[in-house]
Amino acid sequence: MINYWSTVNDDELRMTDKAVEFLQGEFCPPGADPIWSTEYFRWKLGSSNPAGRGYLSLAMLDDRVVGTLSLVKKRLLINGNEYIGGEMQDGYSAAAIRRSGRAINLSPKDSDPNSYINKSIFGRLASEVRERADADGISVIYGTPNKNAYPGWVNKLGYFDFKDYCNRSFVRPTYNLVTRKYPSLNAMKSLFQNIEKFSITIQKSIYSRVLCRSLTFEYSVPSVDELDELWSHLKPAKGFSLIRDASYWRHRYLEHPIAQYTFFSIRENVHLVGVIVARLFSDSGGKRVVSIAEWMNDEHIPFGYLLSFVLNYYRDSGVDIFYLWAERPIQKRAAARSLFFSRSRVPIIFADTPQARLLQGMAANIKFYLGSSDNV
Repeated sequence: MINYWSTVNDDELRMTDKAVEFLQGEFCPPGADPIWSTEYFRWKLGSSNPAGRGYLSLAMLDDRVVGTLSLVKKRLLINGNEYIGGEMQDGYSAAAIRRSGRAINLSPKDSDPNSYINKSIFGRLASEVRERADADGISVIYGTPNKNAYPGWVNKLGYFDFKDYCNRSFVRPTYNLVTRKYPSLNAMKSLFQNIEKFSITIQKSIYSRVLCRSLTFEYSVPSVDELDELWSHLKPAKGFSLIRDASYWRHRYLEHPIAQYTFFSIRENVHLVGVIVARLFSDSGGKRVVSIAEWMNDEHIPFGYLLSFVLNYYRDSGVDIFYLWAERPIQKRAAARSLFFSRSRVPIIFADTPQARLLQGMAANIKFYLGSSDNV
């Protein structure tokens, strides 16, 4: 049986309740914290976003949402020039009709009924969102697709991957996770938890009392003026970065309608010299995960120093896994010394435009964090 679906451009966000019902029902695993809500879509796609209103396309089967794709506008810095770009997000389609479904109408861009954008819900929605973004002059569009979505973006939708840019995911499992996986070790759980906490305390003490004695670490949110001043001091003159001024940090983390984040401030002689943000949440298996979302700091501050305080802050929180993305060799080495294990490369893809192609050959000057995406 063929299921015929249609597409709706919902940039006015009138149908987000149906989109949330579909996404939460089919893609939020039992035991996990909520991922989507109506407020969440309005937060990132509405007028409160400092970069402007975004785009949302839906695939409909009768009155039900069976596919979604959004583009969230982002303020970008490329070689010192500011752009309004966007991140492709929420690319999901109902598993039950991926192979049995067909579009009611062919795309105006392609009359071949067997083309990707006419057969694939994902392909059609991505094409329609991209068309509206192009019409509005959005020339830099990026995403961080998983292994299932990657081939469609790169092979069929005209996106390219910076192969020489190597952002990697890192995990640090705790003894809670080990005993969850190997229950026979539960008898030694208390001992190994104490050893783990002691090692974290020692690492923190070495940095704070020996290597970084001039620095102080606070569990606090910096002021607007402090964040703006730090960004002005650190913003790169070359390469790619999101614009990370105070309005960015406040909107991305403090105003997020679902997730709760913890800010850590680093000071030297009372002046703000660094900030780092982390989030504690429950994932699909009920595991407690701390994602180290993003940081911005003076170059002389060791990355291991930042990690030591985050690990110490959560050491009594029953965490199963610490998680981060790291791109620079010095960060990767610091993560390894803090017992993080490298898992896999995180591909960053871009729509193939002249502005995005400016980044080729600048892999060392791309600043991209877990929080630069919608993955945390």
